[in-house]
Amino acid sequence: MVYGAIARVALPVALVGLVGAGMWGYQEHNEKNSVLIKAENQYQRAFHDLNHHIDKLHDELGKSLVINSRSQMTPSLTNVWRLAYAAQSDVGQLPLTLMPFNNTEEFLAKVADFSYRVAVRDLDKNPLTNQEYQTLKSLYNNSKSIQKQLQHVQTKVIDKRLRWMDVETALASDDKKTDNTIIDGFRTIEKKVQEFPEVDWGVGIKSLDKKKQQRIKGIDGNPVSKEEAQKIALSFTGLDPANTKVEVDDNGKAETYSAYSVRLTSPQSPTPIYMDVTKRGGKVAWLMNERDVGEQRMSMEQAEASAKKFLETHGFSNMVVAEKDGYEGMAVMTFVPEQDGVRIYPDAVAVKTALDNGTVVSFNSTEYLFNHKQRILSKPKVTAEQAKKKVNPSVKVTDQRLALIEGKNDGNEVLCWELACSFEGNSYMVYINAMTGEEEEIVKMTTRQESKATE
Repeated sequence: MVYGAIARVALPVALVGLVGAGMWGYQEHNEKNSVLIKAENQYQRAFHDLNHHIDKLHDELGKSLVINSRSQMTPSLTNVWRLAYAAQSDVGQLPLTLMPFNNTEEFLAKVADFSYRVAVRDLDKNPLTNQEYQTLKSLYNNSKSIQKQLQHVQTKVIDKRLRWMDVETALASDDKKTDNTIIDGFRTIEKKVQEFPEVDWGVGIKSLDKKKQQRIKGIDGNPVSKEEAQKIALSFTGLDPANTKVEVDDNGKAETYSAYSVRLTSPQSPTPIYMDVTKRGGKVAWLMNERDVGEQRMSMEQAEASAKKFLETHGFSNMVVAEKDGYEGMAVMTFVPEQDGVRIYPDAVAVKTALDNGTVVSFNSTEYLFNHKQRILSKPKVTAEQAKKKVNPSVKVTDQRLALIEGKNDGNEVLCWELACSFEGNSYMVYINAMTGEEEEIVKMTTRQESKATE
C-alpha cells in the first residue's frame, strides 16, 4: 500500500518533470532553429549577391574593352572597381574561413586596385596604354571563368536546395571524405584562379596578403586560452558567472587573426549573446544580441549617449559619432576617434543601440582592432578655404573638418579636408588632400546615411 501511494505521487511528479523537460527542450530547439535559419538566410543572400556582382563585373569589363570614348572609360572602370570590392565583401560573408580561397580574394582585390588606379587619373592626358588594354582583356576572360563556375554552383544550390550551414559543418568537421557540391565548386574556382596566366598589373598594386599583414599588426598581445576568453566575455557583458552558460568554440584556423566564438545564455538576457574574442590579445571583435526590441522610449540623442558610455566603459575613449541612422527601433551609429581635431576614419567602431531601453545590441570593433595605432599627424598645408575652391562651383559646401582616411589608390592613410556638400537634392562627401590639394575621393551619401560631417 505504501509503495502504491508513493507510485501515485511519484508518477504525476515524474510526468510533470518530463513535460517540463520536453517544453524546455522544445523551446531550446526552436531557439536554435531560429538562429540557424537567420544564418542560412544571410549565407544565401551573400552567395546570390556574389553571383550578381560577378555577372555585372564581367559585363562591365567587356564594356570597357569596346569603349572608344575616354569620357565613358572612367565611369566604366569606376564600376569595375565598385563591383570587385562588392564581390570581395560577399566572399567575406560566406563560411569559407576554413577553406583556402585567398587566390580568388586576391584576384578580386587586384582587379579593384587596377581599375581604380586607371579610373582616377586624367585619361585625356594619360590614356590607357596597350599593356593596360591587354590587362583588361585578361581580366575579362578570367572573370568569365569565375562567372561560369559560380553559375554552375548556383544552379546546383537552387535545384538541390543545398544549405550553406552544411558547408560550415563540413568544413568545421574537417572531414576529407565529405562530398559537398558547394565546397567542391569553390575549390574548383580557387584552382582555376591559381592557374590563370600571369597578369601585368603595373606598378602600385599591392597583394591582398600584404594588405592583410599590415592590418593584422593592429591586433597584438599574448595568446588567450578558451578559459580566459570565457572570463573576458563574461566581464565584457557584465553577466553573472553563477547563472550564465558559456560555450566557447574555435573560429577559423588562421594564425594571424583567429578568434573564439562565444555564446552566452543567461536569465539576464532574453536571447543568447554571441561574440568573437580574438585569440591574440583577448579583444572583443564583435557582439550581437538579437533580442526583440520593444516600443521606442528613447531619443536618438539618448541612444548616442548610451552608446558612448558603453564605449568608454570598454576602453574606447575620445570617440565621436561619424554616422547616425535609426530604423526598426534601433539607433545605428559609427564612432571614430578624434585626435587633435582630426577624425580618424580607419579606426571606426559600429554600435547598434535599442531605443526601448538604450542597451547595446550589436557592436563591431574589427576595423579599430586592425588599424588603431599611435599616429603623428602632420599639419595641413592646404587651408579649408583653399580646399573649398577645389570643389565644383555648382556644388554647395555646407560643412568642413579635417579627417584621416584610407586612400583608395594605395591604401595609405591620407589627411584630408572632409567637405559635406549638396547638389540637386543629393548629399556628397568630398575629400580634398590637405597636403597637396588634390581631390582624393567623392562619396555620394544614401538617404539612409547621415553625412559624416553632420552631427
